[in-house]
Amino acid sequence: MFSTNAGVSATTALRNPRRRQRTGSDDSVAVRQQPKRLKRSGLTSETFRPLQNTSAHGELFSREATPVVNGFSRGAESHNSAAGESTSLAIRNRGSKRHEREKRAQRGDGSVELTKNETYAVTRLATTPAQLQDHQSSFKWHGNLAPGSGYAVATTQAEAIVWRYKQGASATDSSKPLIIPLLRPSQTANQPLPLALLVPSSPEPGLLIVMPISGIVTYWETLSSAASVDPGRQKQQAVQGIIAGLASGERITNITEAEPQGFLVTISSGKIAHLSIADPQGKASINSQILRNTNAQAGGIFGSLRNVFGGGVWLRDIAAVKAGVSLHRGQRECIVGTTRGVLQMWDLNWNGSHSLKYEVDAKSTLLDSIRDIGTFPHDSENLGFSVLDFAFLHTSTTAEGLTTIGHKFATRLLVLTVTASAKNSGYNLHVVDITNGTIDVPVVHPISCYTAPVSSESSFRPTLLVPEQGQTAYIILEKSVVLVSLQEIKESPDSQLQLEASKLPDPFQDVIDFRKDKGYVVVGCGMDIAEKGSGGSACTVMVQGYGLIRVSVAPLEEGLTFSDRATITAETKLEQAVFYGSEQSLLDFSGRPEIQFATEDVEGAAFRISRSITGSSSKHLSTASPSMEQHLERRANALFDLIKHLRRHYQPISPKVRWELLWEAEKMAAARAIWSCYSDSLTSKPKEEKILLYELVECISEKDKTENQPDDHETDPVRHWLIHDVWRLQTLLPWATKALMLLYDESVEDNMPMNSAYRARLISEAHDIHLAGLETAYRFRQDNASLYGLDESTMVSGVLTHHYKGMPEIWTSTASVCEAVQKLAEYFQEFATDLDAQNSSDDEAGTASQPLLEKIAQSNARLVDVSCKTHIERFRLLQAHSDPEIRKQGQRLESVAQGRRGGLLKGLVSIGLYDQAIKLGEKYNDMEALAEVLESEIQSSQEDLQNNVMGGEEMDEIRAKIALCQGFVDRYFDKYGASWAEAFFAKFVAQGRISELLVHGPRQRGYLTSFLRSHPECATFSWINEVTVEKDYATAADDLNRAQKQADTVWKKKIQLSMGKLALMAAVTKEQTGEDKAVAEIRDIDDRVEVLAAQEQLYEYLKPTMRKALNDTPAKVDVVMEQFFKRFVKAKKALRSALRLHVKNIVEEKVLDAEYLVDTVSLMDEDALKPDSTFAVRRFLMAVKLVRLCSFETGEVARKDLLEKIVWRRCIIQDDWPKINRTEMKDDAQVEAETGATALFKTLREGFKSGFWDDNPPPRPSTLLGAGITVESLRTASRYDTAADNALEVITTDLAIEDGELEACIKEGRLEQWWNGIVDAARRSANNEADQIGENRSRQREAEQEFREQMRRDDEAAWGVSQADGAKIGIGVDEEGDVMMEM
Repeated sequence: MFSTNAGVSATTALRNPRRRQRTGSDDSVAVRQQPKRLKRSGLTSETFRPLQNTSAHGELFSREATPVVNGFSRGAESHNSAAGESTSLAIRNRGSKRHEREKRAQRGDGSVELTKNETYAVTRLATTPAQLQDHQSSFKWHGNLAPGSGYAVATTQAEAIVWRYKQGASATDSSKPLIIPLLRPSQTANQPLPLALLVPSSPEPGLLIVMPISGIVTYWETLSSAASVDPGRQKQQAVQGIIAGLASGERITNITEAEPQGFLVTISSGKIAHLSIADPQGKASINSQILRNTNAQAGGIFGSLRNVFGGGVWLRDIAAVKAGVSLHRGQRECIVGTTRGVLQMWDLNWNGSHSLKYEVDAKSTLLDSIRDIGTFPHDSENLGFSVLDFAFLHTSTTAEGLTTIGHKFATRLLVLTVTASAKNSGYNLHVVDITNGTIDVPVVHPISCYTAPVSSESSFRPTLLVPEQGQTAYIILEKSVVLVSLQEIKESPDSQLQLEASKLPDPFQDVIDFRKDKGYVVVGCGMDIAEKGSGGSACTVMVQGYGLIRVSVAPLEEGLTFSDRATITAETKLEQAVFYGSEQSLLDFSGRPEIQFATEDVEGAAFRISRSITGSSSKHLSTASPSMEQHLERRANALFDLIKHLRRHYQPISPKVRWELLWEAEKMAAARAIWSCYSDSLTSKPKEEKILLYELVECISEKDKTENQPDDHETDPVRHWLIHDVWRLQTLLPWATKALMLLYDESVEDNMPMNSAYRARLISEAHDIHLAGLETAYRFRQDNASLYGLDESTMVSGVLTHHYKGMPEIWTSTASVCEAVQKLAEYFQEFATDLDAQNSSDDEAGTASQPLLEKIAQSNARLVDVSCKTHIERFRLLQAHSDPEIRKQGQRLESVAQGRRGGLLKGLVSIGLYDQAIKLGEKYNDMEALAEVLESEIQSSQEDLQNNVMGGEEMDEIRAKIALCQGFVDRYFDKYGASWAEAFFAKFVAQGRISELLVHGPRQRGYLTSFLRSHPECATFSWINEVTVEKDYATAADDLNRAQKQADTVWKKKIQLSMGKLALMAAVTKEQTGEDKAVAEIRDIDDRVEVLAAQEQLYEYLKPTMRKALNDTPAKVDVVMEQFFKRFVKAKKALRSALRLHVKNIVEEKVLDAEYLVDTVSLMDEDALKPDSTFAVRRFLMAVKLVRLCSFETGEVARKDLLEKIVWRRCIIQDDWPKINRTEMKDDAQVEAETGATALFKTLREGFKSGFWDDNPPPRPSTLLGAGITVESLRTASRYDTAADNALEVITTDLAIEDGELEACIKEGRLEQWWNGIVDAARRSANNEADQIGENRSRQREAEQEFREQMRRDDEAAWGVSQADGAKIGIGVDEEGDVMMEM
């Protein structure tokens, strides 16, 4: 039984059934019936077809016969040569042909890929029996695998199911499973499930069944005998026995295959039994014995088994039992590991003897290795520790490439441990070397991707599987599979730098989780056999409720190292969830808390995956499909799965990325709609005509689309674009308009212009493309905003109302999209207008049909709606930008968009879509557009009525239309209120029809008043409404005040000021304003009127001169400039240039600003004026008064002082004061005459006469120096605040000339010394004149009184009645001396 030959021939295994049955050893009971002649079972040649060199799932295995290691076989289970020639376990199908078997092996296996990435793949094997795949069933089973032969067995309480899970054919060709009733089934459903193993044999495996409670063992040497349809024959062909030594309450927990005919049985109490199914002569027989310590070595770190197995005391802490290789004939070694970290090495012999070689307590060493890597602190007193499983690591110590166990060579194990503290749990993989009684842990692989505790209620113990290559460890848990790379990163300059920078990546780890809501649990597993040198590995896992799955780790691609796939990425995890995360899948892609990614990594990965879907660049997507609709649908579903997974399992991502993901999904939805339109066009177009979508895709620049590959027979540009360039949809849409116009222009250039029918069809297709793309996008956005974590309440029809700040450009409202949609809408409206003008008949060849035109018209209304959306979206985005210049662009675009919208709505009216225009105006609350549409319709209809060129019925229709429009107008006052009134009344103002507003209905009264009051430009008419309707005289006065500011002529301004004064007086009378306030306002009005009076006075003085010129303004200006503004401003270019403009306004009787009027009056040539004229005498006093009057507007002292100084300076330099100062040879009369003739003296005298200087004393000449001769001094006045320096320098140059002349007057003319005398002389002259005037008036009054007295006396003499008597009879004399009689 311990022969190193792993295979036993069929003739040896199947003994003569007529031989007398031998009894077994004392520790076993052999119960075997005398078998009868075997009968054929119901098996077919397909049931146990041997595997080819390559398995059905691409996994290669070696045909070299080797013993069992780690509990699974490395080869074809020993009898591969015989199996390779057989087509059945017990029967050969003589009629089977070789080419039929080869054909079957080449078919697809029907497996389903559950997930795949660059590192590993998970597939569902199609060969699992249907009854084992129902997750809703309460059907419980336990399984085991024979990877070498490709068979699997599942046991229930009553039967065993055997099938070939590695098939060379598809699932439809695989054989039915064998249902084998158990000879002694469990009595109750609560008992542990029977344990089953497939025993390597040839030409077919045998079946071993062990009952956990009773210990009864049943063995069939072949599956054919086990599957006999005759229950009696099935029982006769079985070899039965029992595991001796089972105590009450004990049960068998596991069976480990030690060699083809030997097994190690683990008992719940901690016992280990050695079970054999053949006696030393090779005859089938059940023999078992409990392993007992008889000669265990002691000393050093090894101890006896006294505390574990001695004295009949057994510990219930067996973690795993693994059998090693057989180095000598008849000998085998095995290792027993306990959960407490004790490793026991046993030597088993063919004759039934056994001995304990070593016992190693590795717990402290394992814990120290964990602490050394920093997984747990050194002071973890309450640290829970347990060994879960271990496996042999293969080395090159022997020629066979296996780890050996013995005294000469080291034994290398990979030990899986778990540690648990109060806060967390951790798993570790320890590389343990045991050499000649010593233990070392050179490497520890901490498992960071899985920290969930091991469930105490789990029926499946964690299992560690390690392939022969030892590159990857598979940790099989009840509901998860953990993959851990065991490869060490080789030292290199790069790795050294990464290590120093603490950037060296950890070895690859990942977890494959099963869904928790389906009851999926692992019930068995096994390592698959891979071909030597393949580089990859795989294991098969049996999942209750689902079936068998294969987890395969791919070999590294050429040129890559293990560090290249050291970490799992967010992109990989998301791809697995998106492309494999269906609701019916076994796997759970929700992610684990141990595997976390930075938010920016998740966002970047999500966008890349989204773009790979819209661009079909993902390796998970096919780029060829017979159904484009299904292809687009699958991609759309993938985008839906992506956002659903992100929202459910990841932290909230940024709004920017959410928008970008939504936009990609919008484009995919739009692409599906565009494809539908294209399909319709293919079926409806005439053969000789082109399809717009096909043409525009060809027109798109190569840099804006993925290049087609004719060499790869890609001949359909439309499908190619939809597959690769959906993410560039914002580029395609504008080309729908461009291509339409290009096709038409080319036809005109070729002297073959399109007929209207062809052109209309292309226009229709362009409308369809834009509407399919943009309408679908906006609708998708509105419907799915909440799915993407966006607030749909902030949207109206897919357009955001706010929250644009920080957003990138939106693809539905790029500048090119906005322009293209608008141009297409206008293009059809112009086309329809042209058609209507041509008055073409439908019967004419090539004329667009009326149904087609109506269809386009309806589409055009929808397109106008889309155009409104795109423009609104764009200008709102621009207005939220951080750049002020871009915000200004947004404001300008908003104004432009409103104008465009009004034009498009009017265009809809022109093509007969009046109702749609009204609806769109109402939808966007575009009061201006509604007012434009309604007023234009009312006006055009009224013109038709006035022309009276239509019939009676048509006239009635026009009247009805006017009434309908007027009804809309009235209704909008109720519906929209002030916003509608604003737009409606503004339309009248813009058209110069404001006077029509004064005739309004009661519904408009309040709105009209509010409108007029809020629009200063309407003040000219607003005051009329205030007086006639509102009776509000105070507001009317305010309106007149605003109106006079807008008046451009003197007479208008003067009238409005006067009427404003009257309104204020009426307001005081009606107690609508305070008297003090009214008095102040009236004083201001009087001041303004005085300024106007000064301009009128100047105009009247210049009027005679203006008559000399023709009735032409420039000529009049020239005459006035030549007459009055020649000498004084000759050298002053800036002043002369400005002065010409002032004179032009005076000539045209336009209102001149008070400051400009001051300049004009003060710059006139003194010698050009009539010396004794009132204007000449008083002009500088008038200028000074104007300066004082204009201050009420500006309120600036500095500005007033500057201007007043300039006036006084000009007044002084009008005369030659140095000459006047030369008084030699002059008497006083001559000096007084020269002084009295100066402008200064006249101005002072006139001021003293009127008393003006009493409150405003004239300044001394020296205080006038320097006024306005520098830029800084000019800037003290706000008038020059914003003027450029170069402009002010020109003015200062002119003023400096004046200042120089004043300085000469002061120095050479000694004006400062003359000043007091001149002032006194002017005052005396004014007083003398006043006295003379007083005396003259007194003499006049005395003469008048004398005249009246004389007249009285004459009347009395004539009438004979005295004044006293005349009063008695009603006769008297008035003040003028006239007789008055009472009647």
